[in-house]
Amino acid sequence: MDIEALIKNLEALNDSLKFATIRENDDFHDCVKRFQAKLADLVRVYNSSNSDKIDNEKSIIIDIRVILDEIDTISSHENKVLDFVKDIVPTK
Repeated sequence: MDIEALIKNLEALNDSLKFATIRENDDFHDCVKRFQAKLADLVRVYNSSNSDKIDNEKSIIIDIRVILDEIDTISSHENKVLDFVKDIVPTK
């Protein structure tokens, strides 16, 4: 899995989630905040030289997938959030 490309895609998603027209309710807002925190964690781990880097990336990616599922469920936005990230599965 190309973590750098994934991060860029997730950052683009993060930018789109910031638009007020998409914000649905407090639950949606809380999920977006959790997503942003996990994205920041992924970037930090990706840039680290930690020996457990791959395991940490896998764990964070799984958490991000769960949060995006929640956002997708909560959101009534016409474009489903997971359309481009539905196949996120850590492979290493």
